[in-house]
Amino acid sequence: RIRYVVKKEESGGDGGDDEKENIIGGVGRRRKVVTTTSTLNLVDLAGSESVRLTGAKGVRQKEGGRINQSLLTLSRVLEKLGNKEYSSAGGHINYRDSKLTRILKPSLSGNARMGAICCISPDVQYSDETKSTLDFATRTMLVTTNAKSNEVVEESTEDALVAEFEKEMERVKLE
Repeated sequence: RIRYVVKKEESGGDGGDDEKENIIGGVGRRRKVVTTTSTLNLVDLAGSESVRLTGAKGVRQKEGGRINQSLLTLSRVLEKLGNKEYSSAGGHINYRDSKLTRILKPSLSGNARMGAICCISPDVQYSDETKSTLDFATRTMLVTTNAKSNEVVEESTEDALVAEFEKEMERVKLE
């Protein structure tokens, strides 16, 4: 998971009467801080682990079973999110059934852009896996999200910033 934060600071303002009064009154200049936050999730779903094809035993077999369980849970969540009747009726979507869906919940639940790249094999040996991968891709395409800009705008004066920094310095000195 990659978290990207951009802070942009603008001095001054629109030049309105309030700003002139603040400068003349000695309060200080207005400052606007815009913080934009983005999160990027890149997930390699590793594909379906078929025991009959991999010949896995012991720990590898258990790991493959957990991967399959997470993929099944993700597939169920995507199916419910893609079902307009279910989601509009306020149906419960259980993200807590796997760690994968818990991690992806913020991205899946609305304020995000989502994309999927699915790899398939033309080999007849893998036809079942190819079909399930295409079904998964179809469910993914049905999910609609509503991405919005995550911006927080804070307005403050220089004097308020100085006071805030002085409090922070005092707190650090006490530690």
